[in-house]
Amino acid sequence: MNPVLLAALLLASSQAPLGSTLIAVALPSLSSSLGADAVQASTLLVASYLVVTVLFQGPGGRLSDALGHARALWIGMGLFALGSLGGLVSPTLWLLALSRSVAAVGGALVVPSTMALMRLAVPPERRGRVFGTFGAVMALAAAVGPVLGGEIVSLFGWRAVFLASLPFLALAALLFRLFPLPRSTPSGSAVAGLDWIGLALLAVSLIALVGSGRSSGPLRYPLLAVGLVAGAVFVHRQWRTARPVLDVRLLSNPVMAGASAIMGLQNFAMYGLMFQLPLFFEHLRGVPPREVGYGLFAMMIGMVAASPIGGRLTDRFGPRTTGLAGAAVMAVGCVGMINVGWFQVPRDAMPWLFLAGAGLGLSSAPAQSSAMASIPGERAGMAAGLSSTIRYLGGISTIIVQAIVLGGGDATVTLGEHRAMIVLYALSVLLSLAAATLLPRRSQA
Repeated sequence: MNPVLLAALLLASSQAPLGSTLIAVALPSLSSSLGADAVQASTLLVASYLVVTVLFQGPGGRLSDALGHARALWIGMGLFALGSLGGLVSPTLWLLALSRSVAAVGGALVVPSTMALMRLAVPPERRGRVFGTFGAVMALAAAVGPVLGGEIVSLFGWRAVFLASLPFLALAALLFRLFPLPRSTPSGSAVAGLDWIGLALLAVSLIALVGSGRSSGPLRYPLLAVGLVAGAVFVHRQWRTARPVLDVRLLSNPVMAGASAIMGLQNFAMYGLMFQLPLFFEHLRGVPPREVGYGLFAMMIGMVAASPIGGRLTDRFGPRTTGLAGAAVMAVGCVGMINVGWFQVPRDAMPWLFLAGAGLGLSSAPAQSSAMASIPGERAGMAAGLSSTIRYLGGISTIIVQAIVLGGGDATVTLGEHRAMIVLYALSVLLSLAAATLLPRRSQA
């Protein structure tokens, strides 16, 4: 693949994770300006963005297969730009949430289409390196979001954060004009035949599960039960229907199942550490938020540094060896943090956080490249949508579990409860180590 074209694809797809974190720093001034409660603003603008992103990964992948990956990519970029412009002018919180949802739908089209195009254009012996770079760019975009958002808000105000993605999208669009995207044959699958009942079940499951995490009253466990039951019914229905929203039958392929498990389990641990450690250091150690942020950046540095290395190792030694090595390194990092009571300041945890991030970075390329190569090319969009959904579900799941175990995350949370959560992260990474044994020894065509 032309390096400039690859850069344009990475630039376009990075806007989805950037959009999920860019708004974090703007929430206080945004909620004050619109006369909204900060918790309500966070739920509507952050949690809803993630829910919509997960909800439309499968349909986005299917639409990409049906229309052709290049055309679906253009549509997704257009929706993302439209949602961003809507955020700039929205006069109320609800309209702003609607605009964010439109952008999330666009991102759910862009990411699977990008992955499918890379799978189409990159030869098997180079896919590990390319998908390693993809993982690094996506992680870096999520990491720089709060930093970039803070600078934009301080200089131009909170509404300007919704303009941040437009220059990147415009540059990607220009490069796509100069260097045409690879052509793919549309599958011709009728999008009109989509399983709308299944889509509704998935929506109910996600909304109920997120609601259970946000609720501290008597509704928490009924909502959790509704979410789990709706999710189980959704999976059962997808396995049987001819036109699934999310083709879970792809998981009958052991390689796809193992690769997806690695991504979901390791994301569970990564997001868990990112959300929990600030609570621990701020409430139990009295560390300022800015210092905590710099400490957590060690994990992102490890991830970004190791992702391209993981790609090269995948191409040379194969996905299984690299995946096992990555999961083992991440497990060492998580196990090292179990004695969290020893940490007085964030720098005490930085070596372990770096190892956790590096392990995740090493595992990203073998998992992602194996998932995409294990499914026939004409279904690459659906495969990308399924793997992306499982990755996002890992992040959402850890937020829900944390809310149940740690409650509001304030100073009343005990050291033992913090330690119990980190043990859970370590166990999830050890399970990903077992899942890595399902990866192929050599990269597949």
